[in-house]
Amino acid sequence: MKTINELQQNGVVWVNVSKQGEKELAEVGRRFNLSEQDLKESLPPFQRPKIIKRESYYFMVLHFPIFDRESRRLGFTEVDFYLSPNFLVTAHDNSILSIDNFFNECKKLENARAEYFGGNAVHVLFELLTRLLDAIFPILLHVNDDINTVDRKLFTHTPDKAMAEEILRLKTNTVTFRRAMQGHRTVLERLIMYSGRDLDLVSYQSYINSLREFTNEIWHMLESQKESINALHETNESLVNLRVGTVMKTLTIISVITFPLTLLATLFSIQAKNTPFVNTAGGFWIIFGLILLGAGFMVMMFKKRGWL
Repeated sequence: MKTINELQQNGVVWVNVSKQGEKELAEVGRRFNLSEQDLKESLPPFQRPKIIKRESYYFMVLHFPIFDRESRRLGFTEVDFYLSPNFLVTAHDNSILSIDNFFNECKKLENARAEYFGGNAVHVLFELLTRLLDAIFPILLHVNDDINTVDRKLFTHTPDKAMAEEILRLKTNTVTFRRAMQGHRTVLERLIMYSGRDLDLVSYQSYINSLREFTNEIWHMLESQKESINALHETNESLVNLRVGTVMKTLTIISVITFPLTLLATLFSIQAKNTPFVNTAGGFWIIFGLILLGAGFMVMMFKKRGWL
Protein backbone atom coordinates (compact mmCIF):
# COMPACT_ATOMS: atom_id res chain seq x y z
CA MET A 1 0.00 0.00 0.00
CA LYS A 2 1.39 3.39 -1.02
CA THR A 3 2.03 5.77 1.83
CA ILE A 4 2.34 8.85 -0.41
CA ASN A 5 -0.58 9.57 -2.72
CA GLU A 6 -1.13 12.59 -4.89
CA LEU A 7 -3.96 14.43 -6.62
CA GLN A 8 -3.42 17.32 -9.03
CA GLN A 9 -5.83 19.49 -11.01
CA ASN A 10 -5.95 23.11 -12.16
CA GLY A 11 -2.46 23.72 -10.77
CA VAL A 12 -3.46 22.62 -7.23
CA VAL A 13 -1.69 19.62 -5.69
CA TRP A 14 -2.78 17.57 -2.68
CA VAL A 15 -0.21 15.11 -1.35
CA ASN A 16 -1.57 12.75 1.29
CA VAL A 17 1.13 11.11 3.43
CA SER A 18 -0.44 8.25 5.39
CA LYS A 19 2.69 7.33 7.33
CA GLN A 20 4.62 9.82 9.45
CA GLY A 21 8.01 8.27 8.72
CA GLU A 22 11.34 9.95 8.08
CA LYS A 23 11.57 8.60 4.53
CA GLU A 24 8.12 9.78 3.50
CA LEU A 25 8.44 13.21 5.08
CA ALA A 26 11.91 13.74 3.65
CA GLU A 27 10.57 12.99 0.17
CA VAL A 28 7.76 15.57 0.32
CA GLY A 29 10.11 17.98 2.11
CA ARG A 30 12.53 17.99 -0.81
CA ARG A 31 9.76 18.39 -3.36
CA PHE A 32 8.04 21.37 -1.69
CA ASN A 33 11.09 22.86 0.06
CA LEU A 34 9.65 22.33 3.55
CA SER A 35 11.53 23.33 6.68
CA GLU A 36 13.57 20.55 8.27
CA GLN A 37 12.33 21.66 11.68
CA ASP A 38 8.70 21.30 10.61
CA LEU A 39 9.39 17.87 9.16
CA LYS A 40 10.95 16.74 12.45
CA GLU A 41 7.88 17.97 14.32
CA SER A 42 5.70 15.84 12.05
CA LEU A 43 7.45 12.76 13.40
CA PRO A 44 6.22 11.12 16.62
CA PRO A 45 5.74 12.01 19.43
CA PHE A 46 2.76 14.35 19.15
CA GLN A 47 3.25 18.11 19.13
CA ARG A 48 0.92 20.71 20.58
CA PRO A 49 -1.70 22.21 18.22
CA LYS A 50 -0.21 25.26 16.49
CA ILE A 51 0.27 27.18 13.26
CA ILE A 52 3.53 28.65 11.96
CA LYS A 53 3.89 30.97 9.01
CA ARG A 54 6.91 30.20 6.84
CA GLU A 55 8.19 32.12 3.86
CA SER A 56 6.32 30.05 1.26
CA TYR A 57 3.78 28.00 3.23
CA TYR A 58 1.89 27.59 6.50
CA PHE A 59 2.55 24.69 8.88
CA MET A 60 -0.39 23.57 11.04
CA VAL A 61 -0.69 20.88 13.71
CA LEU A 62 -4.12 19.70 14.84
CA HIS A 63 -5.34 16.85 17.03
CA PHE A 64 -8.43 14.75 16.43
CA PRO A 65 -10.11 12.23 18.76
CA ILE A 66 -10.04 8.51 18.05
CA PHE A 67 -12.46 6.08 19.73
CA ASP A 68 -11.28 2.52 20.47
CA ARG A 69 -14.39 0.30 20.40
CA GLU A 70 -12.69 -2.58 22.22
CA SER A 71 -11.41 -0.65 25.25
CA ARG A 72 -14.16 2.02 24.90
CA ARG A 73 -11.53 4.66 25.53
CA LEU A 74 -10.78 7.83 23.62
CA GLY A 75 -7.36 8.66 22.31
CA PHE A 76 -6.24 11.27 19.83
CA THR A 77 -4.07 11.45 16.77
CA GLU A 78 -2.12 14.23 15.11
CA VAL A 79 -2.62 15.54 11.59
CA ASP A 80 -0.04 17.94 10.12
CA PHE A 81 -0.90 20.33 7.30
CA TYR A 82 1.52 22.11 4.97
CA LEU A 83 -0.45 24.73 3.07
CA SER A 84 0.33 27.17 0.26
CA PRO A 85 -1.92 28.56 -2.48
CA ASN A 86 -0.75 25.81 -4.83
CA PHE A 87 -0.27 22.76 -2.64
CA LEU A 88 -1.56 20.98 0.44
CA VAL A 89 0.40 18.24 2.19
CA THR A 90 -1.34 16.21 4.88
CA ALA A 91 0.71 13.92 7.12
CA HIS A 92 -0.99 11.49 9.52
CA ASP A 93 -0.91 7.92 10.84
CA ASN A 94 -3.85 6.70 8.72
CA SER A 95 -6.17 6.27 11.72
CA ILE A 96 -8.78 8.79 10.53
CA LEU A 97 -11.09 7.48 7.82
CA SER A 98 -12.38 10.92 6.82
CA ILE A 99 -9.06 11.88 5.21
CA ASP A 100 -8.79 8.81 3.01
CA ASN A 101 -12.51 8.91 2.19
CA PHE A 102 -12.26 12.49 0.95
CA PHE A 103 -9.05 11.77 -0.94
CA ASN A 104 -10.58 8.71 -2.66
CA GLU A 105 -13.74 10.68 -3.48
CA CYS A 106 -11.69 13.35 -5.24
CA LYS A 107 -9.61 10.68 -6.95
CA LYS A 108 -12.59 8.75 -8.33
CA LEU A 109 -15.08 11.54 -9.07
CA GLU A 110 -14.17 14.13 -11.65
CA ASN A 111 -16.91 16.51 -10.51
CA ALA A 112 -15.50 16.42 -6.95
CA ARG A 113 -12.05 17.37 -8.24
CA ALA A 114 -13.56 20.13 -10.35
CA GLU A 115 -15.41 21.50 -7.31
CA TYR A 116 -12.67 21.37 -4.68
CA PHE A 117 -9.62 21.95 -6.90
CA GLY A 118 -11.19 24.89 -8.76
CA GLY A 119 -9.68 27.64 -6.60
CA ASN A 120 -6.51 27.27 -4.58
CA ALA A 121 -5.39 24.68 -2.02
CA VAL A 122 -7.29 26.45 0.77
CA HIS A 123 -10.53 25.10 -0.72
CA VAL A 124 -9.26 21.53 -0.31
CA LEU A 125 -8.06 22.25 3.23
CA PHE A 126 -11.33 23.82 4.39
CA GLU A 127 -13.44 21.04 2.91
CA LEU A 128 -11.19 18.45 4.59
CA LEU A 129 -11.38 20.25 7.96
CA THR A 130 -15.16 20.46 7.64
CA ARG A 131 -15.37 16.71 7.14
CA LEU A 132 -12.93 16.00 9.97
CA LEU A 133 -14.94 18.12 12.41
CA ASP A 134 -18.23 16.69 11.17
CA ALA A 135 -16.91 13.18 11.91
CA ILE A 136 -16.40 14.20 15.56
CA PHE A 137 -20.13 14.59 16.28
CA PRO A 138 -20.90 10.82 16.23
CA ILE A 139 -18.20 10.37 18.89
CA LEU A 140 -19.79 13.14 20.96
CA LEU A 141 -23.18 11.45 20.65
CA HIS A 142 -21.64 8.14 21.70
CA VAL A 143 -20.22 9.79 24.82
CA ASN A 144 -23.66 11.30 25.50
CA ASP A 145 -25.24 7.85 25.28
CA ASP A 146 -22.71 6.50 27.78
CA ILE A 147 -23.47 9.38 30.16
CA ASN A 148 -27.22 8.75 29.90
CA THR A 149 -26.71 5.03 30.52
CA VAL A 150 -24.71 5.69 33.68
CA ASP A 151 -27.30 8.27 34.78
CA ARG A 152 -30.09 5.67 34.52
CA LYS A 153 -28.11 2.97 36.31
CA LEU A 154 -26.99 5.26 39.10
CA PHE A 155 -30.40 5.31 40.78
CA THR A 156 -31.50 1.77 39.89
CA HIS A 157 -28.35 -0.18 40.81
CA THR A 158 -26.36 -0.36 43.99
CA PRO A 159 -23.15 1.68 43.63
CA ASP A 160 -20.23 -0.68 43.16
CA LYS A 161 -16.72 -0.87 41.75
CA ALA A 162 -17.97 -1.34 38.16
CA MET A 163 -20.03 1.85 38.38
CA ALA A 164 -17.08 3.83 39.72
CA GLU A 165 -14.83 2.48 36.94
CA GLU A 166 -17.41 3.42 34.28
CA ILE A 167 -17.67 6.99 35.59
CA LEU A 168 -13.88 7.31 35.72
CA ARG A 169 -13.67 6.01 32.13
CA LEU A 170 -16.13 8.67 31.00
CA LYS A 171 -14.23 11.32 32.91
CA THR A 172 -10.94 10.27 31.31
CA ASN A 173 -12.52 10.22 27.84
CA THR A 174 -13.86 13.74 28.31
CA VAL A 175 -10.48 15.06 29.45
CA THR A 176 -8.81 13.45 26.41
CA PHE A 177 -11.50 14.84 24.11
CA ARG A 178 -11.00 18.36 25.46
CA ARG A 179 -7.23 18.08 25.08
CA ALA A 180 -7.67 17.09 21.43
CA MET A 181 -10.08 19.93 20.61
CA GLN A 182 -8.81 22.83 22.69
CA GLY A 183 -6.39 24.11 20.03
CA HIS A 184 -8.75 24.13 17.02
CA ARG A 185 -10.30 27.54 17.53
CA THR A 186 -6.93 29.16 18.19
CA VAL A 187 -5.29 27.61 15.13
CA LEU A 188 -8.18 28.57 12.86
CA GLU A 189 -8.22 32.18 14.06
CA ARG A 190 -4.44 32.47 13.69
CA LEU A 191 -4.61 31.08 10.16
CA ILE A 192 -7.10 33.83 9.32
CA MET A 193 -4.95 36.42 11.07
CA TYR A 194 -1.63 35.33 9.52
CA SER A 195 -2.87 34.77 5.98
CA GLY A 196 -2.38 37.39 3.31
CA ARG A 197 -3.74 37.90 -0.16
CA ASP A 198 -1.98 34.78 -1.35
CA LEU A 199 -4.52 32.47 0.29
CA ASP A 200 -7.56 34.57 -0.70
CA LEU A 201 -9.55 33.56 2.40
CA VAL A 202 -12.27 36.10 1.61
CA SER A 203 -13.53 33.73 -1.07
CA TYR A 204 -14.02 31.02 1.54
CA GLN A 205 -15.86 33.01 4.21
CA SER A 206 -18.71 30.50 4.27
CA TYR A 207 -16.22 27.75 5.13
CA ILE A 208 -14.67 29.89 7.86
CA ASN A 209 -18.07 30.58 9.41
CA SER A 210 -18.97 26.90 9.25
CA LEU A 211 -15.69 25.83 10.87
CA ARG A 212 -16.16 28.41 13.64
CA GLU A 213 -19.66 27.10 14.30
CA PHE A 214 -18.43 23.50 14.37
CA THR A 215 -15.60 24.21 16.80
CA ASN A 216 -17.84 26.29 19.07
CA GLU A 217 -20.61 23.69 19.05
CA ILE A 218 -18.16 20.87 19.79
CA TRP A 219 -16.60 22.83 22.65
CA HIS A 220 -20.01 23.68 24.15
CA MET A 221 -21.00 20.01 24.02
CA LEU A 222 -17.72 19.05 25.70
CA GLU A 223 -18.36 21.63 28.44
CA SER A 224 -21.84 20.19 29.00
CA GLN A 225 -20.47 16.64 29.11
CA LYS A 226 -17.80 17.67 31.58
CA GLU A 227 -20.41 19.14 33.93
CA SER A 228 -22.66 16.08 33.59
CA ILE A 229 -19.84 13.63 34.34
CA ASN A 230 -18.69 15.67 37.33
CA ALA A 231 -22.28 15.64 38.63
CA LEU A 232 -22.48 11.87 38.13
CA HIS A 233 -19.17 11.42 39.94
CA GLU A 234 -20.31 13.53 42.89
CA THR A 235 -23.68 11.74 43.02
CA ASN A 236 -22.01 8.33 42.98
CA GLU A 237 -19.66 9.42 45.76
CA SER A 238 -22.64 10.65 47.82
CA LEU A 239 -24.51 7.38 47.33
CA VAL A 240 -21.43 5.36 48.28
CA ASN A 241 -20.89 7.52 51.38
CA LEU A 242 -24.57 7.15 52.30
CA ARG A 243 -24.36 3.40 51.95
CA VAL A 244 -21.19 3.23 54.03
CA GLY A 245 -22.80 5.48 56.65
CA THR A 246 -25.86 3.23 56.80
CA VAL A 247 -23.69 0.14 57.24
CA MET A 248 -21.61 1.83 59.93
CA LYS A 249 -24.77 2.99 61.70
CA THR A 250 -26.16 -0.56 61.71
CA LEU A 251 -22.89 -2.00 63.01
CA THR A 252 -22.70 0.68 65.70
CA ILE A 253 -26.25 -0.04 66.86
CA ILE A 254 -25.53 -3.77 66.99
CA SER A 255 -22.37 -3.09 69.00
CA VAL A 256 -24.22 -0.81 71.44
CA ILE A 257 -27.01 -3.34 71.90
CA THR A 258 -24.74 -6.35 72.41
CA PHE A 259 -22.20 -4.67 74.67
CA PRO A 260 -24.37 -4.45 77.86
CA LEU A 261 -25.77 -7.90 77.14
CA THR A 262 -22.27 -9.30 76.85
CA LEU A 263 -21.38 -7.55 80.10
CA LEU A 264 -24.44 -9.08 81.79
CA ALA A 265 -23.57 -12.55 80.55
CA THR A 266 -19.99 -12.09 81.72
CA LEU A 267 -21.12 -11.09 85.21
CA PHE A 268 -23.32 -14.16 85.54
CA SER A 269 -20.47 -16.36 84.35
CA ILE A 270 -18.29 -15.31 87.30
CA GLN A 271 -18.21 -18.14 89.79
CA ALA A 272 -18.63 -15.83 92.76
CA LYS A 273 -20.52 -16.77 95.92
CA ASN A 274 -24.23 -15.95 95.91
CA THR A 275 -24.31 -15.04 92.20
CA PRO A 276 -28.06 -14.71 91.45
CA PHE A 277 -29.77 -17.51 89.52
CA VAL A 278 -26.53 -19.37 88.86
CA ASN A 279 -27.23 -22.21 91.28
CA THR A 280 -31.01 -21.98 90.96
CA ALA A 281 -33.03 -24.61 89.13
CA GLY A 282 -33.65 -23.30 85.64
CA GLY A 283 -31.13 -20.52 86.26
CA PHE A 284 -29.81 -20.69 82.68
CA TRP A 285 -33.21 -19.91 81.24
CA ILE A 286 -33.76 -17.11 83.73
CA ILE A 287 -30.46 -15.50 82.75
CA PHE A 288 -31.21 -16.06 79.04
CA GLY A 289 -34.59 -14.41 79.50
CA LEU A 290 -33.01 -11.41 81.22
CA ILE A 291 -30.61 -11.01 78.29
CA LEU A 292 -33.51 -11.13 75.80
CA LEU A 293 -35.43 -8.59 77.85
CA GLY A 294 -32.37 -6.34 77.87
CA ALA A 295 -32.03 -6.66 74.10
CA GLY A 296 -35.72 -5.85 73.63
CA PHE A 297 -35.44 -2.83 75.92
CA MET A 298 -32.43 -1.49 73.97
CA VAL A 299 -34.24 -1.95 70.63
CA MET A 300 -37.35 -0.13 71.94
CA MET A 301 -35.23 2.73 73.26
CA PHE A 302 -33.41 3.08 69.89
CA LYS A 303 -36.72 3.11 68.01
CA LYS A 304 -38.18 5.70 70.37
CA ARG A 305 -35.20 7.99 69.73
CA GLY A 306 -35.46 7.44 65.97
CA TRP A 307 -32.11 5.67 65.64
CA LEU A 308 -33.68 2.62 64.02
